[in-house]
Amino acid sequence: MTDEKYRVLVTSNALAKPACERLERAGMSLEFTVAMPDEQALLDAVGSGPVHAILLRGNPPITRRLIETARSLKIIAKHGAGVDSVDLQAARDAGVAVTTAGEAGAAAVAELALSMIMALGRDLPRLTDRMRDSHWDRGGYQGRELAGRTLGIIGLGHIGGRMAVTAHALGMRVIAARPGGTPRTGELPVTAVTFEQLLETADIVSLHCPATPETTGLIDTTAIGRMKAGALLINTARGALVDEAAVAEALRSGKLAGAAFDTFSEEPVNPSNPLLTAPNIILTPHIASQTSAAVERTGLQTADNIIAALRGTEAGPAS
Repeated sequence: MTDEKYRVLVTSNALAKPACERLERAGMSLEFTVAMPDEQALLDAVGSGPVHAILLRGNPPITRRLIETARSLKIIAKHGAGVDSVDLQAARDAGVAVTTAGEAGAAAVAELALSMIMALGRDLPRLTDRMRDSHWDRGGYQGRELAGRTLGIIGLGHIGGRMAVTAHALGMRVIAARPGGTPRTGELPVTAVTFEQLLETADIVSLHCPATPETTGLIDTTAIGRMKAGALLINTARGALVDEAAVAEALRSGKLAGAAFDTFSEEPVNPSNPLLTAPNIILTPHIASQTSAAVERTGLQTADNIIAALRGTEAGPAS
């Protein structure tokens, strides 16, 4: 390695200590922003001196204006999987690499999605509310087991693949689709189907695809209408994939028996979001990948991606 110092802008006020140490040992100088910087805060940061890498935590706007202002920028390294807040065409035009570390957090996200499925299958949100209102609904209660039910996974990347393996081990039938076609299943215990077939067949639909112009609003009134009556919907991917008002209405009408959301169209969630008042729903504040182990793994993989881009070395392991 040379003695040249590289400046890394972290779009957050924190980063796991092992990741910080790995970057600093490689000669990187870290600069942190506020927890959720807006475009102006990022422009101010890149305007105060050369920025060679942006370590992207959360989903602040990485716009064309920002990329063109940061003339020394070589890499935008996402601390996680989704890069829908990045102007990818602007990055390509500027010759800036864009990397992700989604595999490092895949287990954590898949575990939360499966936890949500289990909680909804046993009516835990509704039963909790009933208990708080002094109801004891033991008589006549019947939950639903996962074994024998059909899980439909939309998007079969690292997280979707992890979901498929675990669900299969629990005795579920697993089918998968991707918008606009059928996915490659490889060695996974999955049957590939079309998007429409998945909606019509699955007892549980779990979203694991990126937000793109093609997938925005993927689950809308029409899609929900094709789903089985009493199906469950799980979204740990991106809020933009779903028409939230349509889901809220489907929960109120009973078309959907339950839903769980970790991501939303606006974050933090707008108090007027219709999901906040919908029945039989689990809501979490975009924390699917926020386990101590996953955060450390993701930080280290992201650090390795930056070092590889700036130092021309091979990226190391995520742990």
